[in-house]
Amino acid sequence: MKASHLSLLLFFFLFTLLQGQEPKRDTSAPKGGWIVPTAEELKKVEGAIPSKLPAKPKQNRKLLVYSLSHGFKHNSRLIGEEMLKLIERKTGAFTLTINNDGTKWTSSYLKQFDAIAVLNATALHGGFKGENRQAFLDFVYDGGGLFGCHAATDGGKKWWPEYSELWGGAFGGHPWGKTGTWRIQNYDPRHALNKCFHGEGFDINDELYRQIHPYRKGCFRTLTCIDLSARQNTHNNNGKIKTVPPETERKPGEPKPANVPLNLEREYPTSWCKKAGKGRVFYATFGHNESAYWNPKIVEHYIRGLQYVLGDLDADDASDGASNNPSK
Repeated sequence: MKASHLSLLLFFFLFTLLQGQEPKRDTSAPKGGWIVPTAEELKKVEGAIPSKLPAKPKQNRKLLVYSLSHGFKHNSRLIGEEMLKLIERKTGAFTLTINNDGTKWTSSYLKQFDAIAVLNATALHGGFKGENRQAFLDFVYDGGGLFGCHAATDGGKKWWPEYSELWGGAFGGHPWGKTGTWRIQNYDPRHALNKCFHGEGFDINDELYRQIHPYRKGCFRTLTCIDLSARQNTHNNNGKIKTVPPETERKPGEPKPANVPLNLEREYPTSWCKKAGKGRVFYATFGHNESAYWNPKIVEHYIRGLQYVLGDLDADDASDGASNNPSK
């Protein structure tokens, strides 16, 4: 066989092998310790953004973003920022400002915005002091919106308990490990913020948070939660994939997985909305993995949450404790 034929066969072999693989990230170009998204990833994010908004903005909206981590650094931080920029550009839902200097967040500065988005900012309390913390809280309680994903609740706690109270919960670890594939229950199929799921649950590969104090049953409107009756739930423990047995099939006397409460119907909420004074709050635990930001269902869930906190999409935010009936 001629060398040219061998080269051609080798080319087709390598081409076939590489089809369907995720694009490699350029780790040689970090930005402040975070990895810059590739062009292929950004293209997938843009493709996941619907061209039509769930609701027409009632006025020109302004969204202020804080994304700087003062603890664990999530590689997905920058792709999350790019998702918001692409939503701004593609839909016109809001005008975006990213300002990671908490000392500039004064009451007078915040007045120009309709909502705040906390994007994977671990230990956010490290960037806010005194009057800036109070300005943040007052902004929401006086009628502003607050949107958060993943590490947004991994802050506050004993260092700033009022911040955790604002969300309705605080990061308390990862169920059964740091990552895995989970079946998510669409807890309220008719809810305005859940219409992106078309009445069904869905599977996602991501790191999901367990919420602890001030989380308590009934303190917000549950939108989605882990479906622990599902057989397909798995977790990745240092490269070892293990199946999480359905709670309903656990034998009497068999020890439950560590850190897992027995009654799980709402013990692992993964997204919710709530009122905070006159303000509106939306949180979703999705977003540790970069792939969440090009998942069409998650991206639309984010958009619906954003439009809710901005004041453009009406949604039932009565807490589970106030109303045990899903949206009608």
